[in-house]
Amino acid sequence: MRITIPQPQFLKTLQTVERAVNDRSTLPILANILLETTEHELTLTATDLDVGIQCRFPLAPPVERGAVALPARKLTTVVRELPDDLVVLEAKKNHTTTLNCGASHFRIPGLPAEDFPVLPQAQHDTGFSIPQAALQLLVSQTAHAMSMEETRFILNGALLAVQKDDLVMVATDGRRLAVARAPLGQPPKGAFQAVIPSKTVRELGRLLQSDDADEVVVAPLKENQLTFRFGPVTVITRLIEGQFPPYEKVIPPPSKSLLSCGRQALIDAIRRASLMTTAASQAVLFELGPSRLVVSKESPELGSAREELPVTYSGEPATIAFNPEFWLDALKTLDTDEVSIEVAGPDRPAVIRQPAFTYLVLPMKVN
Repeated sequence: MRITIPQPQFLKTLQTVERAVNDRSTLPILANILLETTEHELTLTATDLDVGIQCRFPLAPPVERGAVALPARKLTTVVRELPDDLVVLEAKKNHTTTLNCGASHFRIPGLPAEDFPVLPQAQHDTGFSIPQAALQLLVSQTAHAMSMEETRFILNGALLAVQKDDLVMVATDGRRLAVARAPLGQPPKGAFQAVIPSKTVRELGRLLQSDDADEVVVAPLKENQLTFRFGPVTVITRLIEGQFPPYEKVIPPPSKSLLSCGRQALIDAIRRASLMTTAASQAVLFELGPSRLVVSKESPELGSAREELPVTYSGEPATIAFNPEFWLDALKTLDTDEVSIEVAGPDRPAVIRQPAFTYLVLPMKVN
């Protein structure tokens, strides 16, 4: 196998797939990237057996067919240090591969391509498609609410489901809930519902490009797997088995107690108050009145912070404690100048309710 590829494009392709590499696996082959060539393109593949990422790069034909598995971190490090020039990669019969670029010459031992796991292929006539920008927005508005605790494994990911003509993504850690939806041009014929692991959700957030015209084709695979294909990239993931909680039941009916204020001003006030939080004392106080919101935090170790914002508020005066990060995570994903929050009371969840986005936060108890 012998190919010639520009260094910048080679490095970008390597960086796309290497996030799926598992250096700590007991299987040495999983620390490698598989390089395969056909007559017209180079395909790079990495997997940890839970998430796999493939990226294709067109090559000028004719190209010699071949395949080799090379150590991911070493290969990426070497290519990153090469000059901006053509890289000539040649794999020998003993799997040793040489890289020549300008005056630089490297030799990297590899492994047989036959040892690399075979990733399943999706059928082209199954699944549905959605614009990259729409799926990226779903991910950005919900990924932060996924649980990191191992006790409830089903929450260590996000629910992706088709409801009528919409694709809905849901995530919760038990203290907050994020629900985002986007219209589908042509929904699938049958029902679709899957719980996607948090690693896959984060990788999709990294790889999807909001300004890319290519749509994402989402297709189910056998053995409880799912694939996302967009542009030259394919992401294949195992799904979390189990039943996602009935999240609709915890969303309260609309409340007339409404807080409205500038989104960026609220972000800034919460962020500044959070500077006084500690691991043992995370709660920030929201003091609500007819025309003002006071965001404050007092810490015996660090000091205090207090900021008053002009707002419109239609409920009874109240003081409510929240985890500031829960609000910052959600508010920064919105694109509106003003934000409205339903605040039913100090012991009731607060809710942002928009046509395509619902966000619920439980208050914190303070002594």
